This record gives sequence, C-alpha cells and structure tokens, in this order.
Amino acid sequence: MSARLRERRSLLAVWSSRLSLLSMPILVIVAIGHRSGLMGATQAYAVMALGFALAGFGVLAALGALEGIWRDGRKGLGAALRGLLIGLAVLVVPLAGAWKLVTYPQLIDISTDVEDPPAFVLAPADRPADARPVSAPTDEEIELQREAYPDIVSRHYPVGTARVFEDTKTIVEGRNWRVLGMQPPTEEEEAGWIEAVAATPIFGFRQDVAIRILPDGEGALVDMRSAARNGSHDLGANAERIRAFFRDLDASLQGISEE
Repeated sequence: MSARLRERRSLLAVWSSRLSLLSMPILVIVAIGHRSGLMGATQAYAVMALGFALAGFGVLAALGALEGIWRDGRKGLGAALRGLLIGLAVLVVPLAGAWKLVTYPQLIDISTDVEDPPAFVLAPADRPADARPVSAPTDEEIELQREAYPDIVSRHYPVGTARVFEDTKTIVEGRNWRVLGMQPPTEEEEAGWIEAVAATPIFGFRQDVAIRILPDGEGALVDMRSAARNGSHDLGANAERIRAFFRDLDASLQGISEE
C-alpha cells in the first residue's frame, strides 16, 4: 500500500517546491555578500543567475506537476502550488529587468550635460578591478540618451550656489549615498561639487554619482551624472536616479528666492 502511495505522489511537485525554496537563500546570500563587499560584482552576477535559474526550474517543475495531478490525480498539489508561487515571486525581479532591457537603450552612463558631463575625479580610484573604466560618452551614446531621456537636462535655480550646495548635500546624505568627496562654493570659487556612490535597492550594485553646481547669471546651474560600475545596461536606473534627485531638489528650493 505504501509503495503505491509513493508512486502516486508527484516527484515534480516535490522538486518544484525544493528548487523554488532553494533559490531564496541563494539570492539573500548574494545581496548580503555583495553589499558587505565580500562578493565582487562578477561573482554576484553569476550566483544571481544560479538563484534565478533554480526559481525558473521550480516553476517549470510545478507546471509539469500540475499537469500530472490534473491528469491522473497524483498527490502533491500543495507542494506544486508552493513551488509555482514562490518561483514566480522570485522571478519578478529578472522579468522586470528583461522588460527594462528591451524598453530602455543600452546605456550605463547618463548626464544632464552630455557635451561636458561632470567629471569623475575620485571615482576611478574607488572602483574595484572588475568595474568598467570611466570613459566619455560616444556620439552614438549621446544621441541614444537624447532620444530616450529628453528630460535629463541641466537645471537652473534662481538661488545662490551656496544654498543649492547645502540642499544638494542634504539630499545626498538623506539617500545614504557614500560620499567620496565634496567642495562647497567659496568666495574665491563659486562652483561646488559632490562625488558619491549610490547602490541599487536589493543587491547593492554601485553607481557613481557626480553633481556640479556652477554660478549662472542670477542663480545656479546644476548638472548631475550617474554611471553604473558594472554591466552593459543600466536598465534605466541612472536616468531615474537623476530624475528623483531633481524632484527632491525642486521641492527643497521651491519658493526660495536668491539672497
């Protein structure tokens, strides 16, 4: 009797649950390992691929198990549904990335001033060995950015550079970006700049950020550059980071007149 019961239990259902569940600690290890610096970006990408592949196999096994359960009444419905739901939940991240991969242009370095982007002075020395080198955008990349992100442009504020710098510093610190260096405007030098390192929300992949504040007539001109350290596609993250920064700066300086 027990042998017949084991024969009628869906092994695919059991494996779907195991595979999907196994993918979760693997991805947690990637997130902790990369954020803490114990795992390089290249290693993180490889282990992430393993984790997402296990979730994908778990979903496929669940679908096969459900077909067998429907056809001949095998046991294991709960395990199959668990494997399916957990696997699909894990796959939300790569599926969203795949959608962005075909939606956004293949760029990793975005700037509000494509002709004269804010310089990365400190970032090259802070980048690990497996990071991409900092380079100026090509003519093709400039055109791609202009077509895809026409709203990513320099911003003028009718406020002195010192006030803009202080609000910019507050925003950078509030976002917990790791500051590499900064130069506030002075009486001798009215320009200011900040270099920092941002990180993606889940796995902590680093992007370098440079913000430049220049005197501009009756106010200040602000430019921002955001560039991924690894990979060949930023999935739109750099443009969104720049938009979010300027939304905060707009709100911070709203209604403020130049002193």
